[in-house]
Amino acid sequence: MLDVKDLVVCFRSKEGIHEVVHGISFSMEDGEILGLVGESGSGKTQTVLAIAGLSPINAVIGGTITLNGQELSLLSRHEMRTVQGRDISMVFQEPMTSLNPTMRIGRQVEEALRIHTKLSPEERKAKALQTLADVELPNPEAVYNKYPHELSGGQRQRVMIAAAIICDPKLLIADEPTTALDVTIQAQILKLLKKLNKTMHMSILFISHDLGIIRRLCDNVMVLKSGDIVERGSVDQIFNNPTEEYTKRLIAAIPSRKRGITTDEHRSYYEYFGFLEYDDSDDELEGPF
Repeated sequence: MLDVKDLVVCFRSKEGIHEVVHGISFSMEDGEILGLVGESGSGKTQTVLAIAGLSPINAVIGGTITLNGQELSLLSRHEMRTVQGRDISMVFQEPMTSLNPTMRIGRQVEEALRIHTKLSPEERKAKALQTLADVELPNPEAVYNKYPHELSGGQRQRVMIAAAIICDPKLLIADEPTTALDVTIQAQILKLLKKLNKTMHMSILFISHDLGIIRRLCDNVMVLKSGDIVERGSVDQIFNNPTEEYTKRLIAAIPSRKRGITTDEHRSYYEYFGFLEYDDSDDELEGPF
């Protein structure tokens, strides 16, 4: 479904060209959830911005990006707009900065329909209301007519997901979409993404620095360090038998109850998402914590 080969992304400054992604290659299958992990500055966001066609002009200086047989790296900015929102959509970390504060929710959710379809205003509204319901927002009609500031952070993130999936994209890119949310709302958003993956057979490229989330959400994992892929494999393989020292250090950094930093709020979050199983015999918690 997605094939990335020898991708090179750079920043340009007065001092010259600085590569931030060094010729990485990977692929995704239909319906796959691929986790992209690494510390800050590892190149995660620059990789997905390049795939989504949102990198600055001349930032991508090498490699190819192919989606369902169409080589995106050959498309002009104008041609890429026919793909964005229809075949590839993206959900960002902070929905309040992604939504227009002066525009009602309904119009923003419908934007991709206005660009990519010839639906009438009535048909667009009906589709928007259905999609708001699909992302489990209560009372979609009321939400449709509200402004972003009238919604909670979790509701705004659901709105962003609704806007991203309204055209049934083949690939949804989620760039740390739960970081700005409290842990209980994080769990709800992750369950929603898992449901959309199953019901819509939509591939998801999920970016996070939280390996606990990656472990439970994703099928496969790719670990980035300083712009290079240092390890990749299935979730079971990476978490149970990592080969690279960097990956081992990332896994070792996952919070554990034994280290005394699991709070009641954390337990509530992981119980909600079905991560934890209690064993009263030794009072141990099994799972990413």
